[in-house]
Amino acid sequence: MSEMEQDTEKIPVVTKIVVQKKRKDRFNIYVDGEYSFPISEAVLIKVGLYKGMQLTKERSLEIERENYDYMAYTTAVNYLSYSLRSEAEVRKKLIDEEISEDAIERALTRLKEQNYVNDRIYGESYTRTAANLNRKGPQLIANELKTKGLSPETISLVLKEYPLEQQIENGIAIAEKMMRKQSRVSSREASNKLRAHLQQKGYLADTIPAILEEIETVKEEDDEMSALRLQGDKLWHKQERKHKGKDLIQKVKAGLFQKGYSGDMISAYIQEKEQEME
Repeated sequence: MSEMEQDTEKIPVVTKIVVQKKRKDRFNIYVDGEYSFPISEAVLIKVGLYKGMQLTKERSLEIERENYDYMAYTTAVNYLSYSLRSEAEVRKKLIDEEISEDAIERALTRLKEQNYVNDRIYGESYTRTAANLNRKGPQLIANELKTKGLSPETISLVLKEYPLEQQIENGIAIAEKMMRKQSRVSSREASNKLRAHLQQKGYLADTIPAILEEIETVKEEDDEMSALRLQGDKLWHKQERKHKGKDLIQKVKAGLFQKGYSGDMISAYIQEKEQEME
């Protein structure tokens, strides 16, 4: 037997191809009488695998590559079928599935060519949803898109889907809803809370004044006094455990000043309390 013939005999051969019991679109491949690897029907057809095929090193590498590519692509498509995803999210999913880096890159290239993965489309959709349904401010949306892996350039581009007019309109709706819950605090404290809440929701410092201009944060005098009495009584009960007389009055006055009430209203409240004590 020649040396060439001996080398040929050492090349593995496909001896059996068996369809899997639970998945009819996948096959188990046996090489030299022993189970070797699974393969999808799509890859089997693409590489032309058949019983009796000799698996040279080059052919084995081709099959392995096609298997990984098919797994990467179908895993990504299934992941995308539930919702739009950013490129970074798809990449992380494939990494978690322990798919090779080369196969991931080839899958992402194919998905981007087909527009299944497009960070701009994803970002625009995310921005519209966050603005229309959740009334989030642009800074909060930008921060969230950053965590999704979008570039600063793409984020800046997609935020154009959220015009200033809509930002102000959403901010007004948020502020009005919160203002209805501020009956127990002073006008100044209510305004400060609104400002802080809008900042937390992602509204920009130069937009918040325009929002607050449309909100009536100054209460009627009777409402302001009612709120002062509620907070004043709470402070009074807290401080009278440790202080008496002038010290008690000073502590309550200081607390009410900090909460934003006017000196005249505080004086009127203190007079009421002194009359009660007589």
